[in-house]
Amino acid sequence: MHILLADDHAMVRSGLRRIVTEAYPDAVVVEVGSATELHQEVRKQNWSILVLDIALGEKNSLDMVPGLIELRPGLPIIVLSMYGERQFVVRALRAGVSAYLTKDQAPAELLRAMGSVLSGKRYLGQALAAELAEHVALVGLSDEALHEQLSPREYEVLLLLAAARSVSEIATQLDLSAKTVSTYRTRILEKMGMTSNAQLMRYALQHALVQ
Repeated sequence: MHILLADDHAMVRSGLRRIVTEAYPDAVVVEVGSATELHQEVRKQNWSILVLDIALGEKNSLDMVPGLIELRPGLPIIVLSMYGERQFVVRALRAGVSAYLTKDQAPAELLRAMGSVLSGKRYLGQALAAELAEHVALVGLSDEALHEQLSPREYEVLLLLAAARSVSEIATQLDLSAKTVSTYRTRILEKMGMTSNAQLMRYALQHALVQ
């Protein structure tokens, strides 16, 4: 078995390696920390599983998934994310991932996901499956909602704008400069075809992104 771990944080990769090697002591485990290294390794080897962080440096990993699957059709990909919102789960499944886990889950959840994808099944876990079911009930699964075009950071900024937070407040909360937050806001408005915070707030309420 060949397992590829992709995360831009060395400590996270080390923890993942420990979990994986304890469960699969005979597996060949390789770590990469960048999108460039990831593509190089996927081209070189037919991997049994890829465990992929949702953000690899400046790259949004979900945007890379279709290309990775094109390089290695049938490659089981498990995405690890800090985002548990149903919008990200839906986007990940559309991209072609086999499993989606949040980083606050126990190591045993990763092993369950690995066992599931190795048998050709998808895996979400009970909490995320419930989130997905609620999303389908609210907006359906077939048509991509506007906010699903956003990167994880853009989505985070969208939620704060929709909660009537100012640019300076968002900058403080996310530890970013006000200029960077303003840039994110501009991108969000462009991607979603809107012109004001009021439109973003209305959209977020209509799609149950905020209460």
